Amino acid sequence: MSGAAHKGLWAALGRASASISMLSLGTVFVLFIYGVAMRYLFNRPISWVDEAVTVLMVWSVLWTAAFNLRWSAHISFDVIFINVRPQAQRAMLLLVSALFVLLMLAALPGLVDYTLFLWRERTDMLGLRLDFVYAIFPVFFAVIVLRLLLSMRRLLGRDWHDELRRWGGGTEAETK
Repeated sequence: MSGAAHKGLWAALGRASASISMLSLGTVFVLFIYGVAMRYLFNRPISWVDEAVTVLMVWSVLWTAAFNLRWSAHISFDVIFINVRPQAQRAMLLLVSALFVLLMLAALPGLVDYTLFLWRERTDMLGLRLDFVYAIFPVFFAVIVLRLLLSMRRLLGRDWHDELRRWGGGTEAETK
């Protein structure tokens, strides 16, 4: 596969993932409005709507955070990070990313095991198997680990300034 085809494939996957995020959050919004209307306008609460909104919201948030959210858009406490030189930012990102990868990889087997164990239980209203409901958690962990490993690879490469900019680590002029 050529470099252009490779980039095209990743771009298409990114658009598909963003579309899934958009559709799931749109569905959450519509179901939420429907549930509120049925409860307060028609005095006929529909309990399955609350459960569907909860499950879809968990999936939507973790899917979007794993596949679509840029690193710089994640909530972070970066008071120290933004006040050090780019080389120190690079070292900090490499260290923290490596530690985070190790922690997530250590937790992943237990998370997968527990998620698989949940096949016995079902949700109250919709009767969904809990292993399906919580399957997004191991997916989230695995995707974040892969994204961090790719980021670490870029930080160790020649164009590490570009990766630092992706993290929001300073202005264009500061990272050159």
